[in-house]
Amino acid sequence: MNYLWEIMLGAKEQGISEEEIHFKIARKYSPYMELSEEFLNRTKLEEPYVVEINPYYRFWQIFHSMFHPDLEDYPSLRNGLFQLLIHQLSENDLKMGMTREEYYKKLLGEAIRGHVYGKEAADAFALFDGKEREILLEGILTLYRVGESLTLFRHVMCALISNCIVYNSNDDPCEILVYIGKKKSEELERKNAFIINQFLGIRYHVDLYYEYHFGIIGIEETMDVGEIAIC
Repeated sequence: MNYLWEIMLGAKEQGISEEEIHFKIARKYSPYMELSEEFLNRTKLEEPYVVEINPYYRFWQIFHSMFHPDLEDYPSLRNGLFQLLIHQLSENDLKMGMTREEYYKKLLGEAIRGHVYGKEAADAFALFDGKEREILLEGILTLYRVGESLTLFRHVMCALISNCIVYNSNDDPCEILVYIGKKKSEELERKNAFIINQFLGIRYHVDLYYEYHFGIIGIEETMDVGEIAIC
């Protein structure tokens, strides 16, 4: 990581909120680099999320008088202003490279986390990591554009829940069978409920099968005695 925007993108991918990152002026830094990292090839943020930065690399006009060596008054105030300004500058960095799609996803994510969709949805959304949230937000935006779709539900479900298979019932087009090759857990149930509630209408009925697959006549792999889920 060499630039401020790389730090913020990395934090976004790791699911780290901007408020958790603390910037400070590096005591020693290169005039040719914006970040002053101990390990130049570091690709992930590690706790505590403290980032040393050379503010004069790109922002000389803003900071050259704020931290003059002869200026000793109000250190807390100057450090607080430094945090506010760097966070705002990092936000500007990200927005300069944001597409309209990225901007919509950012607003949607903020709405979900802000309980616009309800506290239960916000709590479930927090269970997904950064990349999984991107898949969810892309899926929800697609849902708003094209409407409800079993294909979209299947894509999101299989992308987020590993070892997952989604079936349509032959008897009822609104009955969905989902096999998940994992043991049932509270976290997994909450994730599944969030996906189902977001991408399927109330007319659909979803049956979830954990760990053991239901038997399908004619497919021997699903008919092993002792490893069949009873429908």
